[in-house]
Amino acid sequence: MEAFKDFSITDWLFFSTVVLIWFYMVSKVCRWFLTIMIRRGWRWWNRKDDKALAIDSFYEAFNIASLEPGHTLTARTKSGLVIQIYRPKVARDA
Repeated sequence: MEAFKDFSITDWLFFSTVVLIWFYMVSKVCRWFLTIMIRRGWRWWNRKDDKALAIDSFYEAFNIASLEPGHTLTARTKSGLVIQIYRPKVARDA
């Protein structure tokens, strides 16, 4: 504590400025690091397996979302594979 009594007001202002800048830089680095970790965690949490990706591409390719209830969609491949998709009618509880 003996060394601090020789500091002038200019020294204290310079020291406080350096400390404030250091805290600002630490906060920015922490924010940057946490943002990267949250983005990677979000991507990992919301990842899709191969089956989910295949179903999504199937929906897009055949526009299954526009299929009306009670109708059937039939798709034939070049090799002769036949795929039928049926959307059942919705039974409402009265």
